[in-house]
Amino acid sequence: MLRIAGERVVLRDWAAADLPSYRHWLRPEQEWHRWDAPYFGAPTSGDADATVSRLAEQVDAADWPTPRRQLVIGDTATGGYLGLVSWYWESEPSDWRLVGIVLHDPRTWSGGRGSEALPLWASYLFDSTAAIRLDFATWSGNERMCRLGRRLGWVEEARFRQAREVRGQRYDSVVYGVLREEWCARSRYSA
Repeated sequence: MLRIAGERVVLRDWAAADLPSYRHWLRPEQEWHRWDAPYFGAPTSGDADATVSRLAEQVDAADWPTPRRQLVIGDTATGGYLGLVSWYWESEPSDWRLVGIVLHDPRTWSGGRGSEALPLWASYLFDSTAAIRLDFATWSGNERMCRLGRRLGWVEEARFRQAREVRGQRYDSVVYGVLREEWCARSRYSA
């Protein structure tokens, strides 16, 4: 079982005990849906059930790829489920990966957990792959995510003006990126 410990959070593989909490947080009325790519919409109940069912099969089989596609963000003290980190391909031939992070419970926001989880995740991906770069996309209305990228030294590499509509208002789509050499030169998390 993979476990990457920080002071506030631990990144780890999924456990069966995480699934009820994850299903709870997938409900469309949850606040995090208003901030994490709200222009895509929250999952339906059926979508959420299917997602959790597929995940349960993976947990039962302990079928985890290397590198992991996602890890649970757990509380260091209790091990309890807080959210997840993930990645997906922007371009597999050039080993270009986009990362994601979500802390589901608003009570866990602004406590330094994201500021610890994203660097742990970036270091894991740079250490376990040949990736030259990582990036994440968000929207200008998600000020916490934009601040996180800037605080960690990720560079705003793209801004698509008025590209996202959220709750009847137009926002920019923004992309923050970091190169392996930049990350390794300044990150206390790198090996």
